[in-house]
Amino acid sequence: MPSFLPPLTRMALVLYCLVPLIAGTVAAPAQTISEINKANGFHEMLMGIGPGFTAAVKSAPGTPVQKVQDALAAAMEGAFDPNKMETAIEARMADKLSAKDLSDLAAFYASPLGKQVTALEIQAAAPETREAKKIEGAKILGELASRDPARLALYRKMMDDISAVDTGEAVALNMGYAMLTEMLGAAGKPLPDDQVMALLRKQTEGLRRDIDSDAMESAAYIYRDMSMADLKLYEAFLASPAGGRYYDQMQVALGAVMTDEARSFGHRFFVALGYRKA
Repeated sequence: MPSFLPPLTRMALVLYCLVPLIAGTVAAPAQTISEINKANGFHEMLMGIGPGFTAAVKSAPGTPVQKVQDALAAAMEGAFDPNKMETAIEARMADKLSAKDLSDLAAFYASPLGKQVTALEIQAAAPETREAKKIEGAKILGELASRDPARLALYRKMMDDISAVDTGEAVALNMGYAMLTEMLGAAGKPLPDDQVMALLRKQTEGLRRDIDSDAMESAAYIYRDMSMADLKLYEAFLASPAGGRYYDQMQVALGAVMTDEARSFGHRFFVALGYRKA
């Protein structure tokens, strides 16, 4: 297998970081899954996946040969298309939430707290704040254990409420598996499932720890200026029946669609390199 495959696999796995902990924009009345996703900034989040993947490729150690760079560019054309992904995700989420769930979600996103939270999340999601979020988030998080353990515990509960680490790990491994199997198949070198998973896990050692760190650092940065009273109300929304069901269904649908996109990308990448399906 070409030497660039392991780092490419790791590039695919950074996608889980692009899923905002709780994406949002200024909310409008919403009563359908599509309207809820538009109200909470889901479409804007999807728009950042493709560029984020490209940025991850460019930031990888070393410089790939021109043939590989050209193949990556070709494979990225049409990959992780936000409109296509949004349609597929909403189709998977159709009829998964009750009318009351949708009403409760709409009410939260239209509330002053919902608007406050979404404004903070949009600001933190901007590309120009990515480095600051990582650096400052780590610094803030490191100080919380001694300075404000109650706030630290609340951030942890928020991440647990939306199963951030479990979901991130599952999505990352599924995407990596899909991409690897397509690449190996396109190269005419398919491997048994257990060998593919062994290769994948070798390349993703420490993945769960990294996901946990990223999630907590992001929370520490994004919500740093929110009062504890507001944070507790927000956590209560995340843990509510409507909030819990929404994030459960959204994460399942998003993971499945991103896995499909990763599989398609892996195939197009190796075809662009000159390989053909066995």
